[in-house]
Amino acid sequence: MSATTKDPLSLQEIARLQRDGLVLLGYLAEKPNRAMTDAPPDTNGIDPQLMIAPIAEIAGDPTKFNALVRSVDLLGRAAAPATASSVRLTWAFLLGRGPEVLGPEQQRAKRLRLWMHVVRIGLLIAAAIAISLLLKADQGRRIVGQLAQVRGELDRTYAELWKLDRERDFEIRRYEKGTEPVLVPANAPAAPERPTLSAMEECWPLEPPTGTEYRLLPIKPQSQNLCSQLYQLKLREQLIYARIQTWNCDMVRLNPLNWARSAVLTWRRSPIGVCNLPPLGLDSKVAQRLDDWKRTELRTNEVIQGLSGYLLPLLLGGIGGGVYVVRRMDEVLRTATLSANDGISSIGRIVLAATFGGLLAMVFSTDEPVKLGSFSLTIAAWAFFLGYALETVLKTLDAAIEGVVGKLRPGEGDKKTVPMAPPP
Repeated sequence: MSATTKDPLSLQEIARLQRDGLVLLGYLAEKPNRAMTDAPPDTNGIDPQLMIAPIAEIAGDPTKFNALVRSVDLLGRAAAPATASSVRLTWAFLLGRGPEVLGPEQQRAKRLRLWMHVVRIGLLIAAAIAISLLLKADQGRRIVGQLAQVRGELDRTYAELWKLDRERDFEIRRYEKGTEPVLVPANAPAAPERPTLSAMEECWPLEPPTGTEYRLLPIKPQSQNLCSQLYQLKLREQLIYARIQTWNCDMVRLNPLNWARSAVLTWRRSPIGVCNLPPLGLDSKVAQRLDDWKRTELRTNEVIQGLSGYLLPLLLGGIGGGVYVVRRMDEVLRTATLSANDGISSIGRIVLAATFGGLLAMVFSTDEPVKLGSFSLTIAAWAFFLGYALETVLKTLDAAIEGVVGKLRPGEGDKKTVPMAPPP
């Protein structure tokens, strides 16, 4: 550079070099574990005075200009992988402003903070929703399991009752509303409403008599114990059905497809809640004839399968991607390697992780745990790990695809040479 050079662009370049040098010096001063001894052997050629020297003086002296360039280059090697721009952006992200931080860098840092706030808040909301759905799915499984257990015990109790002698272990009593039960002798003439001794009748029914009824009552210890057990099991069955109906109602309210129906009912002030409406796709005549659709375990199993196989893997895949983004952001801030595109790339990673998690149910069955090597986990758990280790999964997928595509490519020996025409 000539001593008489007064090019404004050259002066701006020198000012930028000085600004970068000061930023790198300040970064290295704050990082004692990144001492100058870790830099190249010729780092002692750095001249800090050139960072604050007048710009015109450096512009007029080629030796000082070359020394400035060399000093900034050596400082950049010592601060690697951090750069002057990443250090300034990191300072602006953490402090809002900092030494030698320009206005555009403050705007980029502001946008990055906004992106990270969105990621953290979304991660908390998604985690809360996922935990609630996991608890709901686990509660539904336990209720269905309890119902299956009660049904098994009822089958065994009915089988034991069937083995008893109706003539010796039971007696027939006539119930009338508002009166005491009356014993019916075994040799009394049969009535149309009177139960036959050979039929399987429930003892001690839960419902009170509405009119004249004939019922079998136990009179022996064994029959009394079995009837008492049957009475308790029927009560438990009714309680479990009530819990299933409440669970189904909660899931109906949580289903976004029913929010519009619920809003319409609320606006019309309808006394019928959204839980009492038949499911979408169920014929209204069938719903009126079979009112038990409200508390059937078939709906419970269907919703559990949807939660465990599709919605929860989608959420947990996104949560895994969000956890990786937050962890990587902490590492980037610690090493001062923040980049302006970290915000958009973080959102893209979370969306990609959630998409891959939701697609797991299309590849694997949702009923059984997925085995990978010696590990056996549910699809939701694998979705979380997939979202967290997305790069590893994508590299494995690329290698697998490349292995298949490579076999389809023609080899060098398969290429046919086209004969050239002889020269004229």
